[in-house]
Amino acid sequence: MSPMSSPIVALFLTFFLLLSAADAFNITKILGSFSDYSTFNDLLTQTGVASEINDKKSVTVLVVSNSQISGLSSQPKDTIKKMLSIHVVLDYYDKAKVDKVPSKPLTLTTLYQQSGKAENQQGFLTMIRVGKQVSFGSAAPGSSHDSIFVKQVTTQPYDISVLEISNVINVAITSSPSYAPNASPPRKALAPGPNKSPLASPPKTTRSDIPAADAPSTTTDSDAPDNTSAASIASASAILFIFASACFMLTMI
Repeated sequence: MSPMSSPIVALFLTFFLLLSAADAFNITKILGSFSDYSTFNDLLTQTGVASEINDKKSVTVLVVSNSQISGLSSQPKDTIKKMLSIHVVLDYYDKAKVDKVPSKPLTLTTLYQQSGKAENQQGFLTMIRVGKQVSFGSAAPGSSHDSIFVKQVTTQPYDISVLEISNVINVAITSSPSYAPNASPPRKALAPGPNKSPLASPPKTTRSDIPAADAPSTTTDSDAPDNTSAASIASASAILFIFASACFMLTMI
């Protein structure tokens, strides 16, 4: 065996370990083994949230069964991505940890918080024990807190945990940029505006401004002769001064 063989083997082993660490888990493959979450899995892939999950070191994905996610599937793509990102907690929670949740709210940071688009606490969840149940809800004011922990689906300890919850987490949509399409009806309501009297006032204002625009031009025209005569007088005075100076110089010769 040549002296170079040992370092080469070590290099290949290191490269293999790095590749393994870089692809520690794949949420698409994980959920692919559970048909009950096929819709959720497809939406993760379509929106690109799946690749963002795979890039994390320690996450908890709160999945919803096919029967409970149909309402989200009909939303615009940006809205779906936002809602899915809210269902990804940037920490590891398995059933053992959930069972120890106290009766006071715990604040959880979600993937949506890292997007830079979250506002009004929309990037955070609260988890709390209510009796024998543990519920999840958005920390945004006005959001309901009715998504109940159902079961642990699967885990890769301390890397990724998949937990099922009863329904999609409700998030208050006030001032939410992801729901901008819902703002279109008010824009349509502005259509009959031109028939209203307040919008008829601009023509009157424009007409009243027209004489005001003419007045300065009239004043400028009347001032023009004065400016011209003043210039003529100045020119004549300069000529006379030059002529007198020339005459004076001639007398000195």
